[in-house]
Amino acid sequence: MLDVHPLILCGGIGTRLWPLSRTEHPKQFQRIDGNSETTFFHATVERHRAPGFADPIVAVSSAHVATVLQQLNDLKCPARVIAEPISRNTGPAVLAAALTLAKTDPASLICVIPSDHIVKGDLPANVLAARKAAEHGHIVLFGVPPEYPEIGYGYIVDGGELETLTCARKVSSFIEKPPVEVATALIDAGGAYWASGISLFRADVLIGEFQRLDPTTYDAVKASLELARPTDHAIYLNAEALMPAANLPTESIVFEHSPRTVIAPLLVAWSDVGAWNALHHIAEKDEDGNVLSGDVISIDTRNSYVRASSKLVAVVGMDDVVVVDTDDALLITTRDQAQQVKQIVKKLETIKRRELAQHMRNQMAWGEVRRVQSGPGYELRMMTLRPGTMLPMAENPAVHRMVTVTTGSGLLKTGTQTRPLRVGDNFEVAAGDSAAIYCGPEVEMQLVEVVCDVAVEAIDAPVTLQLVHS
Repeated sequence: MLDVHPLILCGGIGTRLWPLSRTEHPKQFQRIDGNSETTFFHATVERHRAPGFADPIVAVSSAHVATVLQQLNDLKCPARVIAEPISRNTGPAVLAAALTLAKTDPASLICVIPSDHIVKGDLPANVLAARKAAEHGHIVLFGVPPEYPEIGYGYIVDGGELETLTCARKVSSFIEKPPVEVATALIDAGGAYWASGISLFRADVLIGEFQRLDPTTYDAVKASLELARPTDHAIYLNAEALMPAANLPTESIVFEHSPRTVIAPLLVAWSDVGAWNALHHIAEKDEDGNVLSGDVISIDTRNSYVRASSKLVAVVGMDDVVVVDTDDALLITTRDQAQQVKQIVKKLETIKRRELAQHMRNQMAWGEVRRVQSGPGYELRMMTLRPGTMLPMAENPAVHRMVTVTTGSGLLKTGTQTRPLRVGDNFEVAAGDSAAIYCGPEVEMQLVEVVCDVAVEAIDAPVTLQLVHS
């Protein structure tokens, strides 16, 4: 019996989990809570390292490939990575994975798994229990029995028994994020499930349905794969070829229109963590109904979610609140208004605030970068490279960099030149130039970097990269 291939989707941003989730560092790569180093992505990968499952395939934006590789390395987990050069929702990503697997085995079983959910229970056993339906050519959608009338989820309605299988049932209808009265009626009537976003099918079945239902997207993804740029670490899809593909989820393109779609129950505790209240709902609570993580003191506070980062957070006399502290932003809201965090994100986008995209302190594939100070036209950063890593400084015509080595040693590579770096060395990377810094194999390297925005008319000025020994 062939193993199931987990396809882990990493394309979302999770705007309703701001300020934890940022556009450049989305929630799936962040820690689940302040008391553990485990990220949402870590947990997803580990959940499916079980008998009956192959090494994962990861579909991710090209911008986050390095983060995926680092977190896979944390787990010592081999994987195939499909890098998406442009955002096209889940449909094209799922099809790209199916086409990739079909090259060697058209009947490969694929289990699509979002990377930013929380699951408590034996999800792999639930998936394997439905594999017979997928082997028979059905597209299996996994539905979670609803606990309450959640308006932020889609619902799948049971359509009755399948003639030859007991592990899945027909689908009657799909209802996307209904108002509370409709959600309540669905639950009261029975037979409705929360759509988990997890699915199971054969590669050739999905490919055939894309060819039938959306040939334009099929042709675009196929061409993008044929023109893809493979590396040692990932397959980079071709952006120009992918452009005509529909910017839609697989549900909208295929699942909701295919007679092959069936539903199987997912008997686990599950949350898509779409908002802070969802984390409170699924997490273990103390005797006062609170979920506290990080350095938190709570007095006379009940049914609240409080998350600290680098400082002590004290909460007194509060009920049903959400408090989330990060290095550069603090969120305070009530649990019943947690969905409205997306309005803050829209406001940050409108006024072009840095806190929308970046954290003050960010973990990178090569180490850590921390923003110390910023102002009009400049930013001061502290960077720490792990031993044996490389920090790339990509070509940017609008940015001039000045760097000082404060700890450790390594090499600086510019063009065809490679030079040693040691404590006290200063160098510049002019606008439009690129460079790479290699940290030595034994001791971490610390750098102070000043990044300056340069005027358009100054970009063409002949500034060369220099190394100065102190």
